[in-house]
Amino acid sequence: MATIKDIARMTGVSVATVSNVLNGKSGAASPEKAKQIFDAAAHLKYQPNVLAKNLKLRRSHTVGIITEDLTVFNTPEIVDGIESYCEEHGFEIVLANMRLFKRYDNNLTDTPEHMALFEKTLRNLAAKQVEGVVYIGYHYRRVSYLPPQGSIPFVYAYCTPSEQRYPSVVFDNEDASFQVGTALVRHGHRQIGVICGPVASLNAQARLRGYQRALFEAGVLYNANLTLFGDWTQESGRRCAGQLIDRGVTAIYAFNDMMASGVYLCCAERGLTVGRDISVFGYDNLSLSQALDPPLSTVESPLDEMGRRSAALVLDQLREKDAGTPKEWMIPCKLHMRASLGKNPNC
Repeated sequence: MATIKDIARMTGVSVATVSNVLNGKSGAASPEKAKQIFDAAAHLKYQPNVLAKNLKLRRSHTVGIITEDLTVFNTPEIVDGIESYCEEHGFEIVLANMRLFKRYDNNLTDTPEHMALFEKTLRNLAAKQVEGVVYIGYHYRRVSYLPPQGSIPFVYAYCTPSEQRYPSVVFDNEDASFQVGTALVRHGHRQIGVICGPVASLNAQARLRGYQRALFEAGVLYNANLTLFGDWTQESGRRCAGQLIDRGVTAIYAFNDMMASGVYLCCAERGLTVGRDISVFGYDNLSLSQALDPPLSTVESPLDEMGRRSAALVLDQLREKDAGTPKEWMIPCKLHMRASLGKNPNC
């Protein structure tokens, strides 16, 4: 591989002159000599050592990504959004996966072991000289892991810090759920069953608030007896659907697509046709939502846009753009109205 010393020998000038010319320094050589240097570089197929240059300038043009668990469905698309934005702006990524789901058997309770793992991961990224970090939560919750104040730019995605010293990027659960509730009411439904996630889930809490607000604004009385709590699994959706159907609902809103698929199973067991006898709405827009028969109406989370916005916030801090007081950025979701949403059969 050619070096600037080879170019210097070919053109009869010093290494310093070649370096200055190739780096665009004004007046480093006469126009004729500068042309000779560029021609020689092209002839030798010279490629600058970007890493060495960045190290000299104390710049690596890399952004670190810490994922709580890369196997969780939302994470890869957020990572892809970060990488695509960084690539467009001349940055690369360094990925570190904490593997919390498998390492701690789905236990995300903050413990000294969790904090030690976070600090180790952050040190490893710092050793790789990343210029900023995006931390991707495995589900939306408040995270107590905070980097040292005054360190490199740090942004949280799909989670929010316990202290709002750093910006975070999440999607607007409450508004999306408000739109779902409004759509169900507009289709004539009043007896609507809801299958929430676990009571402690911030996602479930926000979705329930949005749904309740939709009923309130439509003048429909909220019936707490039609709200049951699942655990995000298909089986909990099937079990809750049976109880709700027995209570006379004409529509069921499940707070994720897996539980919604359980509603389909229950309807099949009871001889009910989804979209005709009962309407079903899910959340997440997983690939299975379009494989179900009929295709499931659902909410698409803006995962790619969350990644891109997170990367933009990191790069803005590096460029010393004034981002104002750190805050939680809300990205709107998209509703997909499909054949599982029908008119109230009793209207």
